Amino acid sequence: MMALRATKKTIIIASAVTVLLVGGGAAAAMVISGQQAQPRTEASPDATPEPVATESPAVVPVTNVARASIDGWTLADRGVVGTVLPEVGDAAQGAVSLRVDAPADDADIIAASAPVALAPDTEYTLSVSVRVLAEEKTETGVRLNAAGQTFTLPELDAEWETIEFPFTSAADQAAASTFDVVLSGAVRGFGIDEVSITAAGGDNLVPNGSFEAVQTPAGIVNDSLIMTDESALLAVSLAEGPVQWSATSTAGGEPITGEFGSAGPLSALPLTGVSQGHYTVAVSDASGRQIQTDVAVIDADGFSVSQDGRFGVGSHVEKEAFAGTGSLAAAIGFAEVRNDISWERNEKVAGQYVWDQNYVREFERMHANDVKLLGLVVYGNRLYGARKAPGNEEAIQAYGAYAKAVADRFDLVGLEVLNEFNHRENDTACGPAPACYVPIAQSVRDHVSTAYPDLPIVTGSTALYDSEWFTGFWQAGGMGVTDAASYHPYESWINRDADLIAGTVQQSYADMQETAGETRPVWVTEMGFPTHYDGVSLLEQGQMMVRNQALAFANGVEKYFWYDLVNDAADPAAGESNFGLYENGPRADVVALAPKPGAFAQALMITQLRDKAFVSDESDDTTTVEVFGSGDDETRIAWAKQGEVQRTFATDVPVTVTDMSGQTQSVVPEDGEVTLTLGASPVFISSEAE
Repeated sequence: MMALRATKKTIIIASAVTVLLVGGGAAAAMVISGQQAQPRTEASPDATPEPVATESPAVVPVTNVARASIDGWTLADRGVVGTVLPEVGDAAQGAVSLRVDAPADDADIIAASAPVALAPDTEYTLSVSVRVLAEEKTETGVRLNAAGQTFTLPELDAEWETIEFPFTSAADQAAASTFDVVLSGAVRGFGIDEVSITAAGGDNLVPNGSFEAVQTPAGIVNDSLIMTDESALLAVSLAEGPVQWSATSTAGGEPITGEFGSAGPLSALPLTGVSQGHYTVAVSDASGRQIQTDVAVIDADGFSVSQDGRFGVGSHVEKEAFAGTGSLAAAIGFAEVRNDISWERNEKVAGQYVWDQNYVREFERMHANDVKLLGLVVYGNRLYGARKAPGNEEAIQAYGAYAKAVADRFDLVGLEVLNEFNHRENDTACGPAPACYVPIAQSVRDHVSTAYPDLPIVTGSTALYDSEWFTGFWQAGGMGVTDAASYHPYESWINRDADLIAGTVQQSYADMQETAGETRPVWVTEMGFPTHYDGVSLLEQGQMMVRNQALAFANGVEKYFWYDLVNDAADPAAGESNFGLYENGPRADVVALAPKPGAFAQALMITQLRDKAFVSDESDDTTTVEVFGSGDDETRIAWAKQGEVQRTFATDVPVTVTDMSGQTQSVVPEDGEVTLTLGASPVFISSEAE
């Protein structure tokens, strides 16, 4: 799976200053590989046109990043930039380069900085090797600063290019200065290596300019263990010498084995031969250290799973296990996270908001990874009376003011009003009736909507789908305070039947229409299947997830938040603690949380759908088939309701069938049809390009 490293090219930028030449037909010159480019001349009418060379797309190498620090460099905090980490797998020189991924469109942020000492009025050359992990030339979203001067990079692709910028330091240049990698906006897959600033005949003034000196714990040090085919390698810090490794699919089969030679403080162990799927990987180094962890590999267009705004996940950033929620969620492809924002944690003096640092740190990291927050505003506040819900007019108005403060502070996709109000023990005089809930939601709308008219107010958030409660809510005027209605349809889990959600969603829309004469979008803001001893198996969790989500979207759900991101505890017997997609804590000698098979299933589904909208239902009495996308971009999710069933599909082109283990099969039509055997485990069916 390792791609050959592309040949480096050298570009010398004649000046760091952009000059606009006006009149006289003057031409700007660039020196490439030491030769001056000539001004273009007009061809004579009779000249034979020269053939135009077409460049082949650049080969994107297999690389990944390690959770480690780099000697001599200051790297941006993870709450400011999504990823600024050492990269292994295809450095321009040595074993390590620096990777920057910053999907949030934030500008003027210093991603990485190193000290340099410059003399005044001296000629220097800044030299860097740079690339972007893309097949075609693209803007980097990065500029370089040194000695108060800014250096602009050309468009780049996945081939390393060495670029030189001659410059002269200022006459009043201070001795202490810095070299900075500065973000101009969203950045994806930017790499930099071999950084040097030199005077004629002098030494490199940039410390550790090739990033080889790193500080990292021993073991498997990947920042994430969810990878794509462009990042399927392990970043390891192991004893020098031969390393044996194996990868065994969770779905079964013979292990894939290999060997490589570990050298230096950080190196890349390529998972050669490991295709899409969920695996247990075992590593043994020359010192006898043995490490085991689970990993997931996804066939995706790029080095990471693209995020999809329909998919969200629940989190509890107040708990230690959920540290790094933004990175954990983005790795799977979630675009949004739902999290409590406890009123009592943040308003301990009436009218004063002092934000819990767990919220600040983790919500900022979510923003840095372009993951939006569904803020769940909970519960009451004893400053104003009851602890479990606002129960008097003063408390209700203070709750609305607090919701506005949350919107002022954090990057939100919505504000959800309380949690399971219909089900929780209530300590207010009014109680859990829907008529008691309407004034609370109205207060949020009154305080928030003028300043944030496009921020959805999400109401309901009921335990199960409570038809009687919602009917009362709509009768009490709930439609006027609602932008999206939410509930937690755990009926599917209670009955061990993922397909029940279809009827639940249909009923919710029918109740709205019949009671209020109109509808609002439905957001499923909690739903999951736990993997404790009395729950579903690790593989069944992913199967149930895909069926439940496919039917939710097919029946009109706008957003679906899986519960939850990480196991809440390490106890395998605790039902409430095993809904997660990641294990509760890292394994020995591994820095990242191991993904459960459910995490692979979710990333697989997000990748297969790739923002394709639901189009039609092709189900029959024995099979369920939901169609997303259309034409050449069409994907069906199909399964049988009971047992194994043959289902025939009309097609003139071969189809690719991907099962829940990630394995793919190409099926060629006969007489314009393909016949597939469907079972309880869903499959993805996509037309192959002709």
